[in-house]
Amino acid sequence: MGKSLKSNQRKIIVILIVILVLLIPINIYLYLNNISLKKEYQSLNKDYQTNTKDFKNESNKIDEIKDKLDKLNNLSNDTKKIKEELFKDIKILEDSILNNKSNSKIAYLTFDDGPYYSTYKFLDVLDQYNVKATFFTTSINGTNCFDDNTKNCMALYKEYVKRGHTIANHTYTHGIFKGLYSSIDNFINAVKKQEEKVKTETDGYITNIVRFPGGSVTAGRLKSGIIKELQKLNYGYVDWTAEDGDGGNLTSRTAAWNNFTSTINEKIEVVLFHDFNKYTLEILPDAIKYLEDKGYILLPLFYESNMIKKS
Repeated sequence: MGKSLKSNQRKIIVILIVILVLLIPINIYLYLNNISLKKEYQSLNKDYQTNTKDFKNESNKIDEIKDKLDKLNNLSNDTKKIKEELFKDIKILEDSILNNKSNSKIAYLTFDDGPYYSTYKFLDVLDQYNVKATFFTTSINGTNCFDDNTKNCMALYKEYVKRGHTIANHTYTHGIFKGLYSSIDNFINAVKKQEEKVKTETDGYITNIVRFPGGSVTAGRLKSGIIKELQKLNYGYVDWTAEDGDGGNLTSRTAAWNNFTSTINEKIEVVLFHDFNKYTLEILPDAIKYLEDKGYILLPLFYESNMIKKS
């Protein structure tokens, strides 16, 4: 009886030892897995906190940009400083977008070949929607408004500045078929002359953004030489990524709208319009809403922008 009891006790002890031996790896696995889960949780939590912080920072940055845009409507002695801060913030946002670190989008509305008397109507629409744009000016139309010879259009230069828009250079002559591209000197002199025109009519506004009439491709074999000379003058140039076709034979509002919407597909768009075209004026409110509904922030161009080419 005693021997049998001892034998049973030994069996129980052996069974317990076997169970413990079997449980040790399981416990170790659970322990290690728990550590792994904790680390994964900590990593995910860190990523969440970082992403949340980045999102908040970007949201705050966009709010700052919009706030500074609003301040441009109330011009003061601090206007230049506000613009510098604004453009610095936009450049940071651009870099984030181009590096795929931001889901934001930007659209730069640009208007060529003015000023025209109809430009006032375009400015009023932009004011209505609190949008700042960029006007590429030329003197080909003369002092009086090309679309209303009874009116003088020179006052529009100060109007651009007053309403917080960017003035850019579209050369003095716009003479695509009248010698503008016959030599590098002809082109550069037309840029310098328009620069002086802008400066005179605005009492000192300096622009260093140019758009080649017809686009930079129109310069042909002279393009690289012109760009080198523009660099010496601290100029950058810009073409466009989207348009409504109003620089050509645009026959209807529908055609303008279809052209415009079909070319909007980039994270950062430079939209080409002309502020003399009635169809562009008709679609402008809808174009602004279309862009904003697609998540675009509408902004004025500036020299430091990634969209301004320096070489």
